[in-house]
Amino acid sequence: MIYRLVIAVAIMTALFGATAPALSTARADAANSAMERQMGELAAELATLVETNAATLDGDAQRVVEIRLPAQTYTSAGVDHLGFSAQAGVGLATWQVASQKQTEQLVDIPLRTTASTDRLNEPGTHRLVFVLTRSDGRRVLTVHRFKSDAVARGGHA
Repeated sequence: MIYRLVIAVAIMTALFGATAPALSTARADAANSAMERQMGELAAELATLVETNAATLDGDAQRVVEIRLPAQTYTSAGVDHLGFSAQAGVGLATWQVASQKQTEQLVDIPLRTTASTDRLNEPGTHRLVFVLTRSDGRRVLTVHRFKSDAVARGGHA
């Protein structure tokens, strides 16, 4: 009886040891896939905003979007953070899952953040407003937190 128990524990340990790395990779892939899909949709929304609207000083052209950062669960590794930035005149989104960073180009113009949108750390849904403005003669997208419907109608966050 003790031999069977020892053999069962040894087999279970070996199986767990063999499947743990694969499970970890699958969880990271699930989180990355969710972010890639959302960032692809966001890139399409922002491209439409930039192509079909004129940039004004008041920021009349804007889009309100919801981005969901996956939480860590049994099936998803979760997203540690999501950040927006501009590099070489283009807007970028960068997120981290486990120890891997992913970057995706969102739009062909610079992207500016506010203090509340430069790095999103909390899992869950984040409502953001992307506002197309003109600054120093250049078109720029600025990211704000969405505050309320009244604020969105009367101006940006």
